[in-house]
Amino acid sequence: MAVIEFINGKNSTLSALERVLKYIMNPAKTEVGLIGGYNCVADKAYNEYYMTKAEYSKLNGRQYIHFTQSFAPYDKVTPEMVKQIADELVQMEQFKGFQIAYAVHTDRDHLHTHFVVNTVNKETGMKWKQSAEQLQMMKDYSDEICKKYGLIITQGKSGNHVNRGEYRSKEKGHSWKYELYLAVKKVKWIARSKEDFIANMKTLGYQVDWRDTRKYITFTNGEGKKCRNRKLYPPEHFTKEALLKAFELNSQRMDAKLSRNKMEMLLSAVQLVKMDDPLETGKNYPLSTLEGEALKEKIEESKKGKGLNWDKESENSM
Repeated sequence: MAVIEFINGKNSTLSALERVLKYIMNPAKTEVGLIGGYNCVADKAYNEYYMTKAEYSKLNGRQYIHFTQSFAPYDKVTPEMVKQIADELVQMEQFKGFQIAYAVHTDRDHLHTHFVVNTVNKETGMKWKQSAEQLQMMKDYSDEICKKYGLIITQGKSGNHVNRGEYRSKEKGHSWKYELYLAVKKVKWIARSKEDFIANMKTLGYQVDWRDTRKYITFTNGEGKKCRNRKLYPPEHFTKEALLKAFELNSQRMDAKLSRNKMEMLLSAVQLVKMDDPLETGKNYPLSTLEGEALKEKIEESKKGKGLNWDKESENSM
């Protein structure tokens, strides 16, 4: 999979902004079909960035954010595919209102995309801010996009490939927001109603504030940390409407007993992680530890002796 890396540089002057935009669109490194613009026209990006900054009287300070999305030499990707992945990445909620010029570079043995973000939001005038959690969510979102293209995980500039468990522990580490994302994602396909969803999330240690009078759902973990559903990616999968539609489908295809059994299996798997982890490195992040094949293995382990019938359940439901 792709590696996201932010590039620090002398980005406090308009001349530096102009240089970096020229650099990423250098015809010796890319070509017209591999250049894109989000909320801007790429070849007019400098003027458009300047106009936004001037409109909000924010011509001073940091002028741009520069980051790359890189693929290993052995990744089976084409320049066009890398451009498509970049097109999807800039659709993140985090980038809403920001102008981004980007280009796929083909002059190295590994394909990579350069992104240059205007630090002033075109819609709000607010300046760019990014927390450690938001950075991790960007990397996770990049992973999700790449998974659709069947790409393996890469780690660091060297492009060494590792299994997903190693990647999560070394590259990502444990993120409370990512743990929440996994919880919501799994319970979404177990719950048969809004009330069922809230109850199931509670058993996993989360409080859910879902009110008809509020646009967003707020999740609170056991440590009191809060996150709204619009911060989960891709956000359109976790809107109230998307969740209610999933509950309706769940209700149509499985009865209450099977729904309870599925939740019991998930809880049993989580408990097994905690029991098998004497150092408690994953105690607060059991679902992150249980990603992919690890979850299936724990589910199978937890099924032994319980006599619960999950044979007809599809992998997608978990």
